[in-house]
Parts: sequence; structure tokens; C-alpha cells
Amino acid sequence: MNKKKCFKCGYWNKWDALYCGLCYEPFNKRAAAEKPAPAGAEARPEEQPRLPRLLLLLAGLTLAVTAAFRLLSPPAQDAPGAAAGINRFSAKTAIADKLLEDYTAAKEALLARMGATPAPEGFGIAGEYTAELFRIEEEYAAGMEALRLPGAGGLDRAADSGYLLWLETHRYKENSGMEDFSRRYRLLAAKAGAGG
Repeated sequence: MNKKKCFKCGYWNKWDALYCGLCYEPFNKRAAAEKPAPAGAEARPEEQPRLPRLLLLLAGLTLAVTAAFRLLSPPAQDAPGAAAGINRFSAKTAIADKLLEDYTAAKEALLARMGATPAPEGFGIAGEYTAELFRIEEEYAAGMEALRLPGAGGLDRAADSGYLLWLETHRYKENSGMEDFSRRYRLLAAKAGAGG
């Protein structure tokens, strides 16, 4: 017969194999039943392979390191943006709030300069009021663009709830301020067009 039977698992291997193709037991060893016991010595149980001990040691070390890391690291709510209500973009949003404040003040100053009876020629395409308003709008838009604040999409609703609340509030202030200014500006334009 041209096959060799593994004494450990019983798998039939090629006759010249050095180890079992199934359990990888080397063939240069004799079967456990064929080993003669040393004279005067008690039969010892077969030694356990070292690999499981090494795996147990590595698993224990991993658990110890994980436990130490969790004990020494700060709680999750102290991490930026982790707890509800924390705005991790607070430095940029503070600048955006200042930009909006300056933007609103500049438009109020324009309305005040126009006075109760504005000049009709100031409202045209080349008018001084229109030019001033475009300059104010462009400065605010450029300042906001330079901040590169993220939009609501793609943010974590729980972790970024503080920023999302700020974003909603900022947009509300921006829109309500624009509506109020537009209403008052149109009234002054209509008054100037009617001849005061």
C-alpha cells in the first residue's frame, strides 16, 4: 500500500509524507501507545502545547490594558461634542455671531444715514444706498464663507446637538433680521419714489 495512516487522527496520507495532511502531526514521532515508559518513572500525561497558554496570556494582557485605559481615560461626556449640548465648533460660531452682529449694525447705520426722507437717486442700480448695501452683504457673505462652518447634513444629531441648535438659532436671527431690514428699506424706497 502506498499510503501512511496518521496514528493520531487516522487520516491516510501519502507514503512519503513527513506530517499528517489533516492534523499536521509529524510522522517521525512514535504513537503515544508505542512509547515505552521510562523505567521507574510514572507515566506523565502528554504535555499541552504552548500556543493555548500564549493565547491566554495575550487575552489577559489585552483585558488588563483595556481596563486600565477605561479607568484612566476621562468620561465620554467630557470629550468635545460627546455630550448633548456641547458645541465643538464654538470658536467659529463665536466669530459667526460677531459677524452677524456687525452685519446687522452696518445695515442699521445705512438706514439711519438714509434718514426719514432719503434721496430717490440713492436707490437705483448705481445709487449710493444700493452700492453700500451690496458692500455690506458681500462682506458678511465672505466672512461666513471663510469660516467654513459645516451644514446640518453629515453631522451626528446626538453628538453635535449643541452646534445644530446654534445653527438653527443663527439662521433664524439672520433671516428675521433680513426680513425686517428689507421691509424698512422698501418703505423708505417707496417713500423716496413718492417724493417724500
